[in-house]
Amino acid sequence: MTGKETYTRAIEFRNPSYLPCTLGVDLDWLQDKDEAKRARVRELAVLFPDDLLGGLDGARNAVEPVRRDGVIRWTDEWQTGWADDGHGAKTAVYPLERGYEALAGYTFPDPDLPGRFDVADARLQQRGDRYARSTVWFTLFERLWMLRGFENLLIDPYTNEREFCRLRDRVVDYNLAIIDRWIERGVDAVFFSDDWGWQRGLLMRPDDWRRFYKPSYRRMFERVRSGGAHVWMHLCGDVTTILPDLVEIGLNVLNPVQSQAMDVRHLSREFGGKLCFNGGVDVQGTLVRGTPDDVRREVHTLIALFGRYGGGYIGGTSHSIMPETPLDNVIAMYEAFAEVTR
Repeated sequence: MTGKETYTRAIEFRNPSYLPCTLGVDLDWLQDKDEAKRARVRELAVLFPDDLLGGLDGARNAVEPVRRDGVIRWTDEWQTGWADDGHGAKTAVYPLERGYEALAGYTFPDPDLPGRFDVADARLQQRGDRYARSTVWFTLFERLWMLRGFENLLIDPYTNEREFCRLRDRVVDYNLAIIDRWIERGVDAVFFSDDWGWQRGLLMRPDDWRRFYKPSYRRMFERVRSGGAHVWMHLCGDVTTILPDLVEIGLNVLNPVQSQAMDVRHLSREFGGKLCFNGGVDVQGTLVRGTPDDVRREVHTLIALFGRYGGGYIGGTSHSIMPETPLDNVIAMYEAFAEVTR
């Protein structure tokens, strides 16, 4: 069974021949530098089939990264400024922060910018029989607050609904054009991202999310599904209250399963067989503070909860593996997933 077939069958609950996994760890990021254990992780990593072609991205920068005084700075094509001081990239400049009047002089990115898809096209020519997953990253909520500033954007729907909706719809129109370009290229999935949850709930009232955002996601998801591709979405935090809405409008795969924010047993009980889950191994607790046996038990539990519907599970972690994670636990995770991947 090819990579494309395996992922498709897992997502559509049609009995894949093995469990697909999206595992990855930056060994240089980890504080544990034991070379023998690092070598073991590398040995285990090659046991997993190279059946996903991810990272297909068409985003461009207006100003490329430059390091100055120990900080790397750049400006993306939406004119949002970024800075990375070695502890991760953070937004630093918001082009519409001073008000919606700034829209008069603002230029939206061109979805047909020459060269936008050159790198992706070259990679797609080498896709073979892999499942090809493209991205529309920082999809809507995140793109909006990166333009207006986070606090402004949270208030805007209530204080300036008309201008908020105008900007929201312009972003959606751009995204729809990018989705069309991906569908034309025959991708198998479009991967969206918007972090709607915090550790204990949604960032706004669910009914307000349904009013101001759900119709926009419906438009984008329907465009993907009508093009014959799957909808993946990265949603950090506890998004349990809007999962029924996301399933209703066409979500196929939820990434990640953040097990300290959402109850994995509840997710399996309520959404198993309706939604495919990607991730779940707890990077906040089990991988950092647990034993290798704890890690193995958690992997087996996740597979049993989500993978019992003729598919419905893609192995992985709840987020990026933290630098303080012991290599013994990383090894245990790889070994546990390898048992059901070969």
